[in-house]
Parts: sequence; C-alpha cells; structure tokens
Amino acid sequence: MLDIIIKSIKETAKGLNDHLDYPTCPGIYAFMLREDSHLNEFGKPNQVLYVGIAKDSLKKRDLGNHFSSKSTGRSTLRRSIGAILKQEFKLTASSRNGTNSSREILNYKFNSDGEQLLTDWMTENLIIGYWNDEDSISYSELRKFEEQVIKFFKPSLDLDKRTRKYNVFADKLDGLRLICRTETGSLFK
Repeated sequence: MLDIIIKSIKETAKGLNDHLDYPTCPGIYAFMLREDSHLNEFGKPNQVLYVGIAKDSLKKRDLGNHFSSKSTGRSTLRRSIGAILKQEFKLTASSRNGTNSSREILNYKFNSDGEQLLTDWMTENLIIGYWNDEDSISYSELRKFEEQVIKFFKPSLDLDKRTRKYNVFADKLDGLRLICRTETGSLFK
C-alpha cells in the first residue's frame, strides 16, 4: 500500500492553482518545493517538506487551512514556514486569538501583512500531491500509513512525535518556532 500512496503523491503533485478537481475525501498529502525553489537550509528543489493527513476532506485541510491567510494558527506547516522566513519577511508573531492562553500562544499566527506574504510565498514555491482514501479506511489505519509516508520522505518540517527522529532539522525548527512563541508571550507582559 505504501508504494501506491507514494506513487499517487508524486503523480498528483502540482501547484495550488493547477489542481482543478481537488478531492473532498480523506487522505494523505505532501507539500514539496518546486524544482526552482529553496527554503533556506530546510529545503532544496523538489524536496518534500511536510506530510499530513486529512481525516475528513483533503480539499478543506489543504486548501482551506494551509493556504488560507487566516489559518496559520491552525496549520503547523504555515507556522513552520513562517518561523523560517520570520526575519526575511519581518513577520511578527501573535496569539492565535489575541489571548494569553498557552494553547493560543503555542498555535501562534502572524501580522496580517505577514500572513499574506506567507500565502504568496507558499503559492509561488510549493507543490502539493495527495493520495485520496477511496476505501474509507479507519482513522487509525490512515495514521499508520501517514507515519510510513513520513518515514519514507523524511520531510524537513516534520515535528510529529512519532516520526521527528527522522528529521535532522527538528531541533532547529523547534528553536525557530520557540522564537515566535516567545515573541507572542512577551506581548502579554
């Protein structure tokens, strides 16, 4: 099954605006850099950056959360890319909903101009491929397949507790995300 999922991810990989009929069923997706893009030391051309799971709808998760300028607080991918590009884009991190709740600080977002810069960068530099679950497998089985795909690709933005040991950049990425959380928390002091 892993071979089928990997093949599908590679065959469906396109830029956001090139996907005309994105699936609304559950599945596994992978974000990769375009062949002419880089993400500092975290990514070179064609490299898989992030693998995720959509338990309800690939379209809603990928297009509705990851590519929405209003959804950084709900997208690990956006928070990670924003943390990496924070200095370059002069991003300012803030609490997801404006409170000092630890959960809202952990799931930070960026200033509105920064959010748009982030969306534009992602649209210009990322491609996304997917495997859609047409057999309605259980969520736990879907998670197992996701873990196998992460082990296969070893994405540089993976911080999943189950698989982060395969990501040589995990500690450095955690450090950059900590800078954003610290900035967010300092707004309430």
